[in-house]
Amino acid sequence: MNDNRYQHINPEPLLDAMGGDVAACRHMFGTFAKSAPATFARLESAILADEAAQVKRESHSLKSMTALVGATELTDLLKAIEVQSRAEPPQSAQPRLAELQALFDAVSTEVRHYVDQVGVAQ
Repeated sequence: MNDNRYQHINPEPLLDAMGGDVAACRHMFGTFAKSAPATFARLESAILADEAAQVKRESHSLKSMTALVGATELTDLLKAIEVQSRAEPPQSAQPRLAELQALFDAVSTEVRHYVDQVGVAQ
């Protein structure tokens, strides 16, 4: 079905869970494409401000979204940032911000490709 080799997402588990319904899977990926950027922006702002409680909330929320689209590497990084924010005292995630931004951008690009291209008549 999907001949494109994604590096940062894996749509297959969600597609399988949806009984192979490509349209439903594309809809879920579309929801990610619409919702995740705002959550990421809030997370980025919280990281820059070193607001641990907000970092914890936003990383947890975004982690759930990235897991849905099979973005394992980004999900793992968000989990690590969430754990850092819960430490006593909380550890700043600022040193990981460039890595986080790059992974989020890569995942977002692949999600948009999936929404725009997969299952669409050519």
